[in-house]
Amino acid sequence: MSDIRNPDSHVASAGSRTRKTASRAIAPVRNFMLESAYPAFCEGLAVVGRPLLLSRAEDMTSQTATRSCLILAPHPDDETLGCGATIMRKLAAGTPVQVVIAADGRHWYQSGKLSFDVLNEIREQEARRACTILGLPCENITFLRFEDCRLADHRGLLRDRLFDIFDTMNPEEIFVSSIIDNHPDHRVLAELGRELAQARRDRFPVLYEYPIWFWDPRILRVARLLELRPQIVRTEEFRTRKREAIAAYRSQVTNSIDETRRAPLRRGFLRQFLQAEEIFFEISRDNSSRRLKEPGSV
Repeated sequence: MSDIRNPDSHVASAGSRTRKTASRAIAPVRNFMLESAYPAFCEGLAVVGRPLLLSRAEDMTSQTATRSCLILAPHPDDETLGCGATIMRKLAAGTPVQVVIAADGRHWYQSGKLSFDVLNEIREQEARRACTILGLPCENITFLRFEDCRLADHRGLLRDRLFDIFDTMNPEEIFVSSIIDNHPDHRVLAELGRELAQARRDRFPVLYEYPIWFWDPRILRVARLLELRPQIVRTEEFRTRKREAIAAYRSQVTNSIDETRRAPLRRGFLRQFLQAEEIFFEISRDNSSRRLKEPGSV
């Protein structure tokens, strides 16, 4: 109840009601922009931008097949989306592959119905199924289980874990999410991937970044974009199995968890990972020691 002795309270109350009414009116528009218009725009960027990258790309399909590799994934599904066919091609050649998944993915679904532990278990089970389809033994997958969207808060510990794994495996190649991806966990892991490669000068592994949340308006503001060195690995006979591995992430590609919501990953978004090639950016020794920056960044 407003205070009749204070006229300002009536004004404040009316203002509050106005804001609530405006918020309710804007909500559908905001939801449409976030859930439909913006993702569709990003998918359009991919349709236009991907051929431009491919026109400058070099084919590394043959040479990478026999190089041992460490694949660093920010979340369960990134390893399959970005590197699924590459993993299968290496395994078919008898090449050692180790996958490390840094974050647990607990924040992909906001609901009081399911606990974080349940959400984590769903994502890990899906990752194991997907990697089994790819042909990767479960013992070749490491879950570090850092909190989703908070890798920056655990950077030191994450760095130590990655260095331990790298020293044990001593891979010839490292694959990691792109430093230009529009997700903080992806960028943190990319920075650590560069540190990892740069720190081992006596046995410098070839470092590749794979784009996931890459195609959005932010990319248009990234400085030195033309310095990216696109490389491709042909998917060919592995594309059908990669599709099956992606489908194993049911919580991400369907609305099976909550039928009132859209699937977290749209079909248009997934389409870019089911093309005739997987795209990577080779990071040179010089570039591994510096970050790609946006204008005005520090």
